Amino acid sequence: MDVKKGISYVAFGFLFTLVNINLTINQVSVCITPDFIGWLLFFLAFDKLGTYISEKSYLKWIALVLMIITGAIWVGGIVKPEIDMGILKTIVTVCSCVYFFILFGVLEKIAEDYNSPQKDTLGFLKYFNILVSLGFVVVALIGGSTKSQWILGLSAVIGIVAIVAAIVTAVVLFKLRKELNAA
Repeated sequence: MDVKKGISYVAFGFLFTLVNINLTINQVSVCITPDFIGWLLFFLAFDKLGTYISEKSYLKWIALVLMIITGAIWVGGIVKPEIDMGILKTIVTVCSCVYFFILFGVLEKIAEDYNSPQKDTLGFLKYFNILVSLGFVVVALIGGSTKSQWILGLSAVIGIVAIVAAIVTAVVLFKLRKELNAA
Protein backbone atom coordinates (compact mmCIF):
# COMPACT_ATOMS: atom_id res chain seq x y z
CA MET A 1 0.00 0.00 0.00
CA ASP A 2 1.54 3.29 -1.13
CA VAL A 3 -0.26 5.34 1.54
CA LYS A 4 1.94 3.74 4.19
CA LYS A 5 5.08 4.74 2.31
CA GLY A 6 3.68 8.25 1.85
CA ILE A 7 3.09 8.55 5.59
CA SER A 8 6.69 7.48 6.23
CA TYR A 9 7.93 10.16 3.83
CA VAL A 10 5.78 12.75 5.62
CA ALA A 11 7.05 11.65 9.06
CA PHE A 12 10.68 12.01 8.01
CA GLY A 13 9.82 15.23 6.16
CA PHE A 14 8.61 16.75 9.42
CA LEU A 15 11.81 15.71 11.16
CA PHE A 16 13.97 17.40 8.52
CA THR A 17 11.90 20.59 8.29
CA LEU A 18 11.31 21.10 12.00
CA VAL A 19 14.63 19.92 13.47
CA ASN A 20 17.78 21.86 12.74
CA ILE A 21 21.02 20.27 13.90
CA ASN A 22 23.98 22.47 13.06
CA LEU A 23 27.64 21.56 12.88
CA THR A 24 30.16 24.42 12.99
CA ILE A 25 33.41 24.02 11.11
CA ASN A 26 35.89 26.91 10.82
CA GLN A 27 33.23 29.39 11.96
CA VAL A 28 30.82 28.19 9.24
CA SER A 29 27.63 26.62 10.55
CA VAL A 30 26.25 23.79 8.42
CA CYS A 31 22.83 22.28 9.06
CA ILE A 32 23.14 18.48 8.88
CA THR A 33 19.34 18.12 8.79
CA PRO A 34 18.61 20.56 5.95
CA ASP A 35 15.04 21.64 5.27
CA PHE A 36 15.31 20.90 1.56
CA ILE A 37 15.50 17.16 2.28
CA GLY A 38 12.23 17.41 4.22
CA TRP A 39 10.60 19.26 1.33
CA LEU A 40 11.89 16.60 -1.07
CA LEU A 41 10.25 13.95 1.11
CA PHE A 42 6.96 15.90 1.13
CA PHE A 43 7.21 16.17 -2.67
CA LEU A 44 7.74 12.39 -2.98
CA ALA A 45 4.93 11.62 -0.52
CA PHE A 46 2.24 13.05 -2.77
CA ASP A 47 2.47 10.37 -5.41
CA LYS A 48 2.09 7.82 -2.62
CA LEU A 49 -0.89 9.41 -0.89
CA GLY A 50 -3.08 8.97 -3.98
CA THR A 51 -6.71 10.00 -3.74
CA TYR A 52 -6.21 11.66 -0.36
CA ILE A 53 -4.16 14.36 -2.00
CA SER A 54 -5.30 14.30 -5.64
CA GLU A 55 -7.38 17.51 -5.43
CA LYS A 56 -4.49 19.23 -3.65
CA SER A 57 -1.83 18.69 -6.32
CA TYR A 58 -0.69 22.28 -5.81
CA LEU A 59 0.89 21.11 -2.54
CA LYS A 60 3.28 18.88 -4.47
CA TRP A 61 4.53 21.85 -6.47
CA ILE A 62 4.74 24.11 -3.44
CA ALA A 63 6.93 21.44 -1.83
CA LEU A 64 9.16 21.53 -4.91
CA VAL A 65 9.44 25.33 -4.81
CA LEU A 66 10.19 25.28 -1.07
CA MET A 67 12.76 22.53 -1.64
CA ILE A 68 14.56 24.72 -4.19
CA ILE A 69 14.40 27.83 -2.01
CA THR A 70 15.55 26.05 1.17
CA GLY A 71 18.27 24.29 -0.82
CA ALA A 72 19.50 27.67 -2.04
CA ILE A 73 19.40 29.05 1.52
CA TRP A 74 21.38 26.01 2.74
CA VAL A 75 24.03 26.35 0.00
CA GLY A 76 24.13 30.12 0.49
CA GLY A 77 24.77 29.64 4.20
CA ILE A 78 27.81 27.52 3.38
CA VAL A 79 29.20 29.56 0.47
CA LYS A 80 28.36 33.06 1.74
CA PRO A 81 27.64 32.76 5.49
CA GLU A 82 27.86 36.54 5.94
CA ILE A 83 24.68 37.10 3.92
CA ASP A 84 21.61 37.50 6.14
CA MET A 85 18.77 35.41 4.74
CA GLY A 86 16.51 36.01 7.71
CA ILE A 87 13.62 37.53 5.77
CA LEU A 88 13.69 34.71 3.21
CA LYS A 89 13.71 32.13 6.02
CA THR A 90 10.76 33.92 7.63
CA ILE A 91 8.80 33.83 4.36
CA VAL A 92 9.54 30.10 4.03
CA THR A 93 8.35 29.56 7.62
CA VAL A 94 5.06 31.37 6.94
CA CYS A 95 4.53 29.29 3.78
CA SER A 96 5.36 26.17 5.82
CA CYS A 97 2.63 27.02 8.34
CA VAL A 98 -0.05 27.09 5.65
CA TYR A 99 1.37 24.00 3.97
CA PHE A 100 1.50 22.00 7.22
CA PHE A 101 -2.05 23.03 8.13
CA ILE A 102 -3.37 21.59 4.86
CA LEU A 103 -1.13 18.51 5.07
CA PHE A 104 -2.31 17.74 8.61
CA GLY A 105 -5.88 17.90 7.30
CA VAL A 106 -4.98 15.20 4.77
CA LEU A 107 -3.37 13.09 7.50
CA GLU A 108 -6.46 13.49 9.69
CA LYS A 109 -8.62 12.26 6.79
CA ILE A 110 -6.42 9.18 6.36
CA ALA A 111 -6.65 8.46 10.10
CA GLU A 112 -10.42 8.94 10.02
CA ASP A 113 -10.86 6.56 7.06
CA TYR A 114 -8.95 3.87 8.92
CA ASN A 115 -10.74 4.57 12.24
CA SER A 116 -7.43 5.41 13.82
CA PRO A 117 -7.28 6.90 17.31
CA GLN A 118 -4.39 9.03 15.96
CA LYS A 119 -6.92 11.36 14.30
CA ASP A 120 -7.46 13.45 17.44
CA THR A 121 -3.73 13.61 18.15
CA LEU A 122 -3.06 14.73 14.57
CA GLY A 123 -5.73 17.42 15.01
CA PHE A 124 -3.93 18.70 18.10
CA LEU A 125 -0.52 18.49 16.42
CA LYS A 126 -1.83 20.45 13.43
CA TYR A 127 -2.35 23.51 15.61
CA PHE A 128 0.62 22.89 17.90
CA ASN A 129 3.14 22.67 15.05
CA ILE A 130 1.72 25.80 13.48
CA LEU A 131 2.03 27.68 16.77
CA VAL A 132 5.66 26.58 17.04
CA SER A 133 6.38 27.75 13.49
CA LEU A 134 4.61 31.05 14.11
CA GLY A 135 6.72 31.41 17.26
CA PHE A 136 9.80 31.44 15.06
CA VAL A 137 8.20 34.04 12.79
CA VAL A 138 7.35 36.31 15.73
CA VAL A 139 10.87 35.98 17.15
CA ALA A 140 12.33 36.81 13.74
CA LEU A 141 10.08 39.85 13.36
CA ILE A 142 10.59 41.29 16.85
CA GLY A 143 14.24 40.30 16.98
CA GLY A 144 15.12 41.86 13.67
CA SER A 145 18.84 42.33 13.40
CA THR A 146 19.35 42.62 17.16
CA LYS A 147 20.49 39.49 18.89
CA SER A 148 19.58 40.32 22.48
CA GLN A 149 19.88 37.63 25.10
CA TRP A 150 16.15 37.27 25.63
CA ILE A 151 15.52 36.88 21.87
CA LEU A 152 18.23 34.22 21.67
CA GLY A 153 16.82 32.50 24.76
CA LEU A 154 13.27 32.57 23.41
CA SER A 155 14.49 31.26 20.07
CA ALA A 156 16.30 28.40 21.85
CA VAL A 157 13.18 27.49 23.83
CA ILE A 158 11.06 27.49 20.67
CA GLY A 159 13.74 25.39 18.99
CA ILE A 160 13.58 22.78 21.74
CA VAL A 161 9.78 22.74 21.56
CA ALA A 162 10.07 22.32 17.75
CA ILE A 163 12.32 19.30 18.19
CA VAL A 164 9.87 17.70 20.62
CA ALA A 165 6.93 18.52 18.33
CA ALA A 166 8.71 17.01 15.33
CA ILE A 167 9.55 13.83 17.20
CA VAL A 168 6.02 13.47 18.58
CA THR A 169 4.58 14.11 15.10
CA ALA A 170 6.85 11.45 13.59
CA VAL A 171 5.95 8.93 16.32
CA VAL A 172 2.21 9.53 15.79
CA LEU A 173 2.62 9.12 12.03
CA PHE A 174 4.55 5.88 12.48
CA LYS A 175 1.78 4.64 14.80
CA LEU A 176 -0.73 5.51 12.08
CA ARG A 177 1.39 3.65 9.52
CA LYS A 178 1.47 0.61 11.82
CA GLU A 179 -2.32 0.74 12.12
CA LEU A 180 -2.58 0.80 8.33
CA ASN A 181 -0.40 -2.32 8.23
CA ALA A 182 -2.86 -4.07 10.53
CA ALA A 183 -5.88 -3.01 8.44
